[in-house]
Amino acid sequence: MDEVETEELINDEKEPVINSESKLALRNMMEVGLFYGLSKSRTNPKTKPYIASTKSGIEIIDLRKMLESVKKASEFLKEKIKNGGLPLLVGTTPSVKKTVNELGKKLSVPYVTERWLGGTLTNFKSISARIEELKKLKQDKESGNLDKYTKKERLLIDKRMEKLDKFFSGLQTMNKLPDVVVIFDLKNHEIVARETKKLGIKSIAVLNTNADPELVSYPVVANDRNPKSIEFLATFIEKAIEEGKKEAQKITIEKADKEKEKEKGND
Repeated sequence: MDEVETEELINDEKEPVINSESKLALRNMMEVGLFYGLSKSRTNPKTKPYIASTKSGIEIIDLRKMLESVKKASEFLKEKIKNGGLPLLVGTTPSVKKTVNELGKKLSVPYVTERWLGGTLTNFKSISARIEELKKLKQDKESGNLDKYTKKERLLIDKRMEKLDKFFSGLQTMNKLPDVVVIFDLKNHEIVARETKKLGIKSIAVLNTNADPELVSYPVVANDRNPKSIEFLATFIEKAIEEGKKEAQKITIEKADKEKEKEKGND
């Protein structure tokens, strides 16, 4: 796209004037290619409100609406975390899994980057049992409790542990159903969206122009095929979770202080 066309994605006379912070965010979003949708022939009709135009048969996503969507989703996520909510990050495709893996580890929140196992949410009791099995096997190995087994038995245990670790290592901190699920690349994770919807769990999702935004609570229509685009959007998720945790911690401290004051008053 030439300079005039890209400027049109930021400066729209039909839309109200935006502040300098939002303008900078839009320019950064443009630079990482977040506005690139898929071919018009693959467009899901429900994403049309998020599309600005079509260039050479490729859908061009409206950056202003994208920014509005990601801000709305981030605020919701921040409030959920602030009130003690547990998030779950999901992204298993090549363009997103590295970012999701790093984000989950950095924020110490549950995440899935390998194949999503059907029933992870709707059959959580069974999944939870496997998570606990993985934790116990790791503890037994670290404590030396597996030394009593024969070499052949330990080999089988190691294989079992390796398999469990592959699918459940990111879920070891999920001791209950999540309160919000963040999905990167909705089209390839529709089963996740359907499980959250069935259970009434709120969801946020990054999706391209070929997916159904109505499958989730907070859709963010954007280029989900470019790792740099995903990394940029992940900064909003990261900030929302970090700020939510800080506010939750602040609330906890304030409650503890009030309890102490109350106890002093009763003495």
